[in-house]
Amino acid sequence: GDGMGGIISTAQCLGDQLSKKSSETQRYQMVVVCGNNKDAKETLSSYEWGENISVNVQGFVNNMDEWMRASDVIVTKAGPGTIAEASICGLPCLLSSYLPGQEEGNVPYVEDNNFGTYCGDPNEIASTVVSWLNEPEMLSKMQASALKAARPSATIDIAKDLADILFESVINRR
Repeated sequence: GDGMGGIISTAQCLGDQLSKKSSETQRYQMVVVCGNNKDAKETLSSYEWGENISVNVQGFVNNMDEWMRASDVIVTKAGPGTIAEASICGLPCLLSSYLPGQEEGNVPYVEDNNFGTYCGDPNEIASTVVSWLNEPEMLSKMQASALKAARPSATIDIAKDLADILFESVINRR
């Protein structure tokens, strides 16, 4: 909800590199979801984006799943919920930051499952995303890897396991 750190510089670097790679026949579209970070939304909304790139700057959204399904790539911090949802959508992930301890283990999970990488430098993030977008075969393999790593029924499986534990506990008390 608060947006990821470095969102302004990352979005600007990516937008600038996409604009340089674009042409009349190759246009790009970028959506930046800033969450509750009003300063980032304001700054990016007034930024002069280059030619042949359409940029849609959003604040907090309730339909992140729809934005993900409409995307080719996501740049995000290594939050487990976002990674899980991205993999279900077959979305390659460029992880730009993580919370030490809590999210750190998510980086090797994404990298080992071949659907993304970690990079904290805005220029390198932009270069990596541009290279992914310009290599359709590699992007397709990463999308397939994301889907393979996905666990869309994980929530239901956890609920079933908890129900089983609760049921056994009640039976054993009798």
